[in-house]
Amino acid sequence: MSTTTPVAATEPGVIARWARQWIVVPHQTNAARLTLVALALALQNLLELPRDRVTHAFGATLTGGLVFLILAASLVLALAAVGVSPPRWRWPYQRQVQIAALCLTLLVVPLGIFQSAKVVVASFSAPQYANDGSTLDHYGAQQLLDGHNPYATSDIVAAIRALHQDPANTTPLRRGAFANTPPTDYPSKDELRAVFGQQLVGNPDAVSAFESRVSYPALAFLPLVPFVWAGLPSVVLFFALCLLTLALLLVRSVPPDCRVWLALLVLADTPLLNAALVGDLDVFYILLLFIAWRWWRRPVVSTVAFGLALAAKQLAWFFAPFYLLLVWRRSGAREAVRRLVGGVVIFAVVNAPFVINNPVAWARGVLAPQIDPMFPLGNGLVRLSLAGILPLAPAPVYLSLEVLAIALCLVVYWRLPRPGTGLGFVLAVTPLWFAWRSLTTYFYFVTLPALALALSDEAADGPLDKPGRLSGGALMTSIREECAREAVRDE
Repeated sequence: MSTTTPVAATEPGVIARWARQWIVVPHQTNAARLTLVALALALQNLLELPRDRVTHAFGATLTGGLVFLILAASLVLALAAVGVSPPRWRWPYQRQVQIAALCLTLLVVPLGIFQSAKVVVASFSAPQYANDGSTLDHYGAQQLLDGHNPYATSDIVAAIRALHQDPANTTPLRRGAFANTPPTDYPSKDELRAVFGQQLVGNPDAVSAFESRVSYPALAFLPLVPFVWAGLPSVVLFFALCLLTLALLLVRSVPPDCRVWLALLVLADTPLLNAALVGDLDVFYILLLFIAWRWWRRPVVSTVAFGLALAAKQLAWFFAPFYLLLVWRRSGAREAVRRLVGGVVIFAVVNAPFVINNPVAWARGVLAPQIDPMFPLGNGLVRLSLAGILPLAPAPVYLSLEVLAIALCLVVYWRLPRPGTGLGFVLAVTPLWFAWRSLTTYFYFVTLPALALALSDEAADGPLDKPGRLSGGALMTSIREECAREAVRDE
């Protein structure tokens, strides 16, 4: 009889071997970037918690100030994490901080898994859309199947009632019943329901107190048509597929030592999962933008994705100058012009049938977010005024600050020795922090794509080395030496 010890008894178990193969500790620079993004996501998750108890305990003014600071801090952390050169703060490289960031992430992962399961269930359940944009897009797809131009026939009153949605999730305008409401007194849910209940179906022009029409470019509702035609109760399945595709592309785009950790961050990104759960259009346009930026070296793929993103939501327009500047700096002005022309042509082709049918209705719908008198809202600079900390300035002041911030961000991006894809992705939304409406959804969904872009960019091109500035290797050496000296002092 053989006395040879079984292999399973002398070698590590299958799980241990798998763990050593796939769970790799990232190197210093990647670990620091992951740490900063984990903390940024933790702050964004904090913003998603119910605020009623906090407001009751601390008051509206202090709560508003805290919310303002939390959003600002998350944006600063994201910018620091995706810079073209390694993060220059010393503390993200410290093992204790990295472990703390990992613990915060793992704490939220079970909730992310639960949210993912809810997304699957919601894909085949009655819709519960959290905003009127999703309701109007669903209704617009149905209108198109019925042979109508959604821009001409969509009606928020008919859409809310047909899809059995809560009128409290509509967008009030500072006219009609709310014409005399002070800008800082955003109507309550009960007020919205009461006024909405007085509106009549079939006459969207008479619904002056609410955003009544489809107000996104045509690709916002065109992809939903097959799902509505198939008889699905909601269009969440489309956004669930977008989320799954985005998650897979994010994980596959980063170096192997970061893939498990990025997957954990996806599961810990509750705003992103919630967006898919409620059929939020942001999941779709961010997916298209990520493809355009990630594969910018492939002209056809990148241009098509860029044009489709422009045709899906107006927020994608803010990314356009940064994308074109990136292409210009890395491939030349002629290539940037080609991408611009290609993107505009794709946008025009997608929207042309609706423009030709009724140009006025199309323009009124697509330009509604820019021209309609909406209440100030958000957690950017305007939050200080909504909380009573600063007086509310006229809307043109915020627009001027936003335009100035766009110009400044473009100058900063242009002056970089090598414009990074990840940094440009975050800089594109940074000016919206100064806007009259600075919703947190403007900032939530760029963080993980920007991290994946920064990590893939560094893997392809290496860290930035500029004369007169520490190179990536020299910076890491300096940080490690300083951390070692600090450890000695602590002992």
